Amino acid sequence: MKQSVGLPLNHKKQMVSARLYSAAKALHQAVREGVVESAIFEISSNLIGCEQVALLVASKRQSRVDFIASAEFSVKQIDILRQNAKRIIQEAPEDSIFVKTGVEERSFLSSLGISARIPFWLDRTTRGAIVFFDLLPQRNDLDAEDQELLKLLCDYAGPCLAANKTKHQEAFGWVQL
Repeated sequence: MKQSVGLPLNHKKQMVSARLYSAAKALHQAVREGVVESAIFEISSNLIGCEQVALLVASKRQSRVDFIASAEFSVKQIDILRQNAKRIIQEAPEDSIFVKTGVEERSFLSSLGISARIPFWLDRTTRGAIVFFDLLPQRNDLDAEDQELLKLLCDYAGPCLAANKTKHQEAFGWVQL
């Protein structure tokens, strides 16, 4: 008779790996289908727990920033993005992920009501930022596991968006701020 051996499980590590796999697979599929923006919004909503997400992309002419949002934004939030888009992108060094903590912060991004901001780049140049506003009611804050997903988006959003644009030249609903 065979004996069963109990293997130690690390549920937290397995959960993070599953979420990263799911996000990477969604981005890969989205590049093929030309819907990278939608995939980023789905990852943000389903895996991170934030439905108010904006993509800010610096135009080749640096005087302009293009914008697309995932959900209905308030007039105040759109004004915040419109007035501060360039600074939000510029304050995003290549490896700088901003996550608002529960303690009172006095940073520029937290003063705008931003819960998290990650840069994305292409060819070693910051090309834009993904901005997260209000988390879903069941989420209090972003934890270390969420930051792993944010790092994945930070690394892959730029190349995926560029491949998406190259492969699918039609308009995606981007608005100039």
